[in-house]
Amino acid sequence: MLTGHEIRSKFTEYFESNSHQKLESSSLIPNNDPTLMFANAGMNQFKDNFTGKANPKNKRAVTIQKCVRAGGKHNDLENVGLTARHHTFFEMLGNFSFGDYFKAKAISLAWNFLTNELKIPKEKLYVTVHETDQEARDIWNKQEGVPLDRIFYMGDKDNFWEMGELGPCGPCSEIFYDHGEQYSDGSDISECILNDEGRYVEIWNLVFMQFEKYKDSDGTIKRRNLPKPSIDTGAGLERLLACIQGVYWNYDTDLFAPIISKVEELSSKKYDDKNYTSSMRIISDHIRAAVMLITDGVIPSNEGRGYVLRRIIRRAIRQFEELGINQVSFYKLIPSVFEKLGEEYAQNKSNIALAEKLLKLEEEKFRKTLKTGLDLIHKEISNLSPNESLSGNVAFKLYDTYGFPLDLTQIILQEKNILLNEEEFIEAMEKQKTASRASSKFSAKSDNLQDFYTIKEKYGESKFEGHSELTLGSQLLDFFDSGDHTILFFDKTPFYPEGGGQAGDSGKMKLNGQDITKIIDTQKPVDGVIAHISENFDTSHLEKGKEYQLIVDKTKREMTAKNHSATHLLQAALIEVLGKHVKQAGSSVSPDGLRFDFTHPEALKKDQLNEVETIVNNKIFEGLTVTDKIMNKDEATKKGAMALFGEKYGAEVRVLEMGEFSIELCGGTHVKDTSNIGLFKITLETSLSSGVRRIEGLTSLNALNFLNKRSRTLGDIELNLSTGSEKVLTKIISLQSDLKDKLKEIKNLKDKIQSQQAKSLFDNKTILANNIGLVTVNLENGNPKDFRSISDKFIDQNKDDILFLYAVDSNKISYLLRTDKKNKNINCSQVLKLSQDIINGRGGGRPDMVQGSGEAEKKEEFIQVLKSNIEKL
Repeated sequence: MLTGHEIRSKFTEYFESNSHQKLESSSLIPNNDPTLMFANAGMNQFKDNFTGKANPKNKRAVTIQKCVRAGGKHNDLENVGLTARHHTFFEMLGNFSFGDYFKAKAISLAWNFLTNELKIPKEKLYVTVHETDQEARDIWNKQEGVPLDRIFYMGDKDNFWEMGELGPCGPCSEIFYDHGEQYSDGSDISECILNDEGRYVEIWNLVFMQFEKYKDSDGTIKRRNLPKPSIDTGAGLERLLACIQGVYWNYDTDLFAPIISKVEELSSKKYDDKNYTSSMRIISDHIRAAVMLITDGVIPSNEGRGYVLRRIIRRAIRQFEELGINQVSFYKLIPSVFEKLGEEYAQNKSNIALAEKLLKLEEEKFRKTLKTGLDLIHKEISNLSPNESLSGNVAFKLYDTYGFPLDLTQIILQEKNILLNEEEFIEAMEKQKTASRASSKFSAKSDNLQDFYTIKEKYGESKFEGHSELTLGSQLLDFFDSGDHTILFFDKTPFYPEGGGQAGDSGKMKLNGQDITKIIDTQKPVDGVIAHISENFDTSHLEKGKEYQLIVDKTKREMTAKNHSATHLLQAALIEVLGKHVKQAGSSVSPDGLRFDFTHPEALKKDQLNEVETIVNNKIFEGLTVTDKIMNKDEATKKGAMALFGEKYGAEVRVLEMGEFSIELCGGTHVKDTSNIGLFKITLETSLSSGVRRIEGLTSLNALNFLNKRSRTLGDIELNLSTGSEKVLTKIISLQSDLKDKLKEIKNLKDKIQSQQAKSLFDNKTILANNIGLVTVNLENGNPKDFRSISDKFIDQNKDDILFLYAVDSNKISYLLRTDKKNKNINCSQVLKLSQDIINGRGGGRPDMVQGSGEAEKKEEFIQVLKSNIEKL
């Protein structure tokens, strides 16, 4: 019986033998695609190939793509564990043709792999084609010998694929596997037996990309033939494996076995016990998704991808509770995940320490609030009957205050047959997100990528030679205007394009020693194309094919290189001090300084920051030699080179070493020797988001200027305190202590004075008709801020009376009405409501105390009305 890993290998080897190039899975975080939450299909990374923007050298490709469908349009989260085949994380086997072979070859490759390579009986397989695709039906029947009664026509809903409203599209052909009559779901099969989705399962989808949808001049959307029809296929590994291993549920395959076994061990429960099967399936699915997302660069948070990840984690923890596992345990499943995924996704496995740290932290945080949240929801639903609705505002409070994802609340409500007012929830959510929505949107790249792909196809890839040269004679290939800028392209360049956190170079373009234009920035809009950006200038005299001088700003480049090299030392130092879970989560290096984001769950202590800074400076003073070498990725991985978190690399990578202290994959510019950095100083350590910290720092002259400025400030302090630097801190602490003592003395004296004043203030008591004592005090020139403290002293001395304090400032009267909390004979709040209209007053409070203000003109009448209302109550 084939294992999941063996099927991956067979699939790859089969298509490689048919001239397909094996390409790595793209990251679960889509690269420059604002339309996707996560990579959800094998074709995502090839979108530009299919749209015609890119023209790949190899027209055939094969991939094993990691996918997540748990957010946005493609969301299978609600069905996980309840159906045999829905998952949040899954693997998609895919083969692709970019304008090469088409229907006949694609069908032949798929059918041959299933029936000959995997030995699936042909009588177990059925096929669908689009209702208009007679060509595909004939190929299946005449070329592959599939009987016509096993080929079914389907409409647009099932068998027509579209990338979007506009762009490439085409009919599909799907292959179904018959699991047997015992799995029939009882659907009406009078029109088509494949309507029985319980019995017949789609295992392979072939998309024939042969049309393009476009908008005509009158605005109507039309369809035309693509000049180079393409193929996009996908076969779900989990579904395919279930067929091969003779099981119905994907969870019963070897891909999930180690995880479920570990859950059984942790819970002392059995998977085949129906009371626990669903919980174990949900957990085994969610741990795979959570681990693969984290190790691809997604950090749990309350927005975007991070929020989806947090939902997945918390849903799983809820199932741990159902299994009676009350200890922090989710992270203990990580090794069992990589037992089946580690070989195919080695880069994810290398981030295992980070996954352990973040999953443990998330579970600890959630378990602290879980009990409180559960108590609240059970209290809220205790008075609701089946089919009644829980308020959406309550559900939002559960989400916002206690960290309950909406679907977790829904699961609990479903168990009680109680509905949820989702409209109220959405309204509350939108109110909270209004301020932050703009910042949480994913920003798209330029809409003129086609122009850059055209440059690449016409001239090939730009050659960067800036590691060794800052001035270079280079041939101008092309140029065009884009808005306020002119974009220039050369065959080779010393200008580094922005990437890997490093800012793009700036400098000059010259001809025969004369300035032509300033290069204000350098970018890489698509792989292999380096765009030199200048402000618009007169390009009429430029000649394509002519050699121009490109001169990089040396000072800015050198300062940028120092900062970039310092980030490498910083990362290595952080790992040494904090642990291997530290991964780069973003960086920015420019001539002015550096910023380094990294994964760590808590703020660094002062001694940790000092230790990190000391390590970096020691490595600078040691003068470590900085070397770089191009090698294949496997060699780099074996050598221990760290990859940029969540980044995708080509077959060959540049490995940068700083002595034996730091080894990373990096294409940026660096110093030749760490002593060139000069000095390193941390200026800020702060939180970027949950689980991600940020350090900002300076190097070289910038660091020295920063320290000199602080030194001058310290000198001024020494002068004012008349003490040396070694005693400054002691002196300041002593002064602060003296000040604290003096303020305490002042407060005590003030309290005594107020107490003495209060005794005389409270002498003026009037006994009202209902025997309640009313003390009225006019605090001439008094401050309303003192009302509370003065009334505290009144309450200490008078438990049964009521105090009315007021002060007049210009035309405004401020007042307080108060009695002891235990005095139930009077309700200050009601008295004020009945009285303050006299002065157009505004105020309120509790039954024992109210405050307010109003117009002073009728204060005497206001006081009389107060007295009258107190007597009535």
